[in-house]
Amino acid sequence: MGPSKTEYADYLRLNNGTYLKYSRSNIFNVTTETTDQNKLQFPRSVTRVKTYSGNAQQQQQQKQQKQEVRHIGFLKVHRAASSTMQNMFFRFGLKRNLTYVFTNHPKYFSRTAQRHLPLVKPRYRNGYDILCNHGVFNYDIYSSLLPKDTVYLAIVRDPLAVFISAVNYYSQKSQNIDYIARIRGNRLQYLIQRPEVYDKEFFSYTKNVMARDFGFPETNDQSQIDSKLKELGHIFKLVLLSEHFEDSLILMKRYLNWKLKDILFLPNNVYEKGQTGIDLTLNNTEQFEIRNQLDYSVYNYFYKKFWDQFNEETDDIDSEVKHFKNVLFHLKTFCNNKIEFPENDGSVLTVEESKWTEQFIVKFEDCKYMTMYELEFIELLRRKQGSELQIPTVV
Repeated sequence: MGPSKTEYADYLRLNNGTYLKYSRSNIFNVTTETTDQNKLQFPRSVTRVKTYSGNAQQQQQQKQQKQEVRHIGFLKVHRAASSTMQNMFFRFGLKRNLTYVFTNHPKYFSRTAQRHLPLVKPRYRNGYDILCNHGVFNYDIYSSLLPKDTVYLAIVRDPLAVFISAVNYYSQKSQNIDYIARIRGNRLQYLIQRPEVYDKEFFSYTKNVMARDFGFPETNDQSQIDSKLKELGHIFKLVLLSEHFEDSLILMKRYLNWKLKDILFLPNNVYEKGQTGIDLTLNNTEQFEIRNQLDYSVYNYFYKKFWDQFNEETDDIDSEVKHFKNVLFHLKTFCNNKIEFPENDGSVLTVEESKWTEQFIVKFEDCKYMTMYELEFIELLRRKQGSELQIPTVV
């Protein structure tokens, strides 16, 4: 059984700065085998992921009778592994020549729920397939641009983890977030203890940012919050959990009828410098829950809904997650070595046929796309569909 709301820690516990995440199943050991010599002797060796028994061919044939979902509306929630998800949708669409919604902003679709930024319509395509840039969700706006059969997805993360990540990320000079940059000393504690001085707005990058992205109004009225959550619960087919990323992706794979290769990933836009939150007191975390009450309502609602959905799946989903983590382990090793030693020797990572996947290979080119910077990838897709940003002419 998945965890209930009460089983999840009231506050995000920290151990030497590392988040302790709830695990749905016990820690497991994976078994792998390598051809040639040792698996770490990349790039010349080929690693094969050991698979599991079952009538794989029959199951693959049954799956292929279903059509993969190609129309996606993804809400890119700030600081919640959403860049990694976006990269996945970019790779999926690039392979299939799909069309994306882009605006005159390098990476934003909208800043408010009332309107989107001016579109840059594609010269070489008609209509849109995927919207996965940052935006404030409004179903009427999203659905006016995307096909009727679009599947809506999002992702959430523990609000305290979002807060800590946001403070560290937006403390960089390159981000130019004034209200964070001007704080001297322990930014985490100052923002929590004195929001009336340092974080005055109802919504900000460090206050109820997930709720803002989902299009909530500025309210702490529980009846309005519950009504909005119920509405969103009907719209979004799945809201993934950042803390249970692999479990979430396997469930998404099943819902979208995608292949295992489609959900492979390497983390994107991860900023690991800065404060860890290890010095936050119990009083700090209690204060934080109050100031970010709306985000906790959003997170707790979708956390419970996710595990309800996960537990409705067949019993073998845990084994599929285990297999997926096994594949990801070898993917990371392969790609890290290929990036460090990019000689074109033709070596590949081969994932063998199993109950959950057909056989496929991963090339160095796949690794490059998985680690491509967001703006670089967007520029590539813009060129392919004819939605380039127009550079103003200097007179």
